[in-house]
Amino acid sequence: MDNIKRLILEWQGEILKTKGIKRNQENLIFNSLGAKPIKVITGFRRSGKSFLVRQIARRAVEAGKYKLTNILFLNFEDYELDVHEAKELSRVYNIFKSSISEIKEKKLLIFDEIQLVKNWDKFLRTIYEKESDIEIIITGSNSQLLSSEIGSNLAGRFINFFILPFGFVEFLKYKHSMPESISAYYQNKAEIDYLFNEFVSFGGLPEVFSINIKETKLSYIDGILNKVILDDVIKRFALENVEAFELLTKYILATAANQISFAKVANHFNSSGRKIKASTLIKYSQYLVKAFAIFEVNKFDWKQSKYFSQSRKFFAVDTGLLTLFRAERENYSFRIENLVYLELLRRNKDIAYGMNQQGKEIDFIVKDKFNDKISEKIQVCLELNNNNFNREI
Repeated sequence: MDNIKRLILEWQGEILKTKGIKRNQENLIFNSLGAKPIKVITGFRRSGKSFLVRQIARRAVEAGKYKLTNILFLNFEDYELDVHEAKELSRVYNIFKSSISEIKEKKLLIFDEIQLVKNWDKFLRTIYEKESDIEIIITGSNSQLLSSEIGSNLAGRFINFFILPFGFVEFLKYKHSMPESISAYYQNKAEIDYLFNEFVSFGGLPEVFSINIKETKLSYIDGILNKVILDDVIKRFALENVEAFELLTKYILATAANQISFAKVANHFNSSGRKIKASTLIKYSQYLVKAFAIFEVNKFDWKQSKYFSQSRKFFAVDTGLLTLFRAERENYSFRIENLVYLELLRRNKDIAYGMNQQGKEIDFIVKDKFNDKISEKIQVCLELNNNNFNREI
């Protein structure tokens, strides 16, 4: 009991120390405080979810929404917090209620990486229904938080927020290099261009920003990808053909923003002596989607104004993943296209790509999610000049 109390109090202290730049969705989540539904924050590993929820908790304390003593923050990746099942979590929660929090005051419960706790959803449903003086925020690094299981057990009880790694504007703010005007941009253009190239190469995972050596940056990114492959895919889905999955992962990330034909990929596997069906490769690609490592974009149906999935592209959740399998300057235009896709995703757009019967392509066809109208058609290129103007337009 004393160890649990110590951990809770230590994390309360960490909340007050958490100060950083305001993230893209921070205001949206903060302004949702006070609403009854559980706030579910999902996203790729190490994209800043834990820091974000602690920052929101600090703002809630400073704004007088909650007293610090009434905030329970539990990080289930903390090795000292030996909690693996709902009954153990219930015991920790009861210690917090009886020994730390003020009984008559509203409480904010933050459970970080909660998918590591068995039957966590049943615990949340129980306290959600029984106790009226609590508000709950949970985070997780895979789509188990939005699976059919949570859909049935917590249906109508949660709001989902999806967090991406840092965008370029957030990156500039972190580096204290965000220009406040057009004049300031041009005055500092050389530095901003340098930072942009760094961002394109190594992406927006926040812990990468403090690493100064290229090889060390890539080693860190590779470690995260391997963690996702091992824990969020191989273990979770009990994969047998691990070699094929790893090869497919490398192929998708090396060819991001290109159309993929799984039949052709399967033929390549088979010609090299690795027998596998196209349907299996499609299933494996969806595992990566569920781990938030990649996003699938379908082709737009021009005649019927709808999407179909026979032809598809994939984009990485972070351009740093692309650099693991392609040199920094190789396929540079596709990296820029990947960045544009991620920015559209941050703006909550419905995205497809277009191609007519003659094979002419539009990189992105964008629709607003709340109506059925096309709002933008976007073509991405490094430079528009006399040689490519007609083709791009």
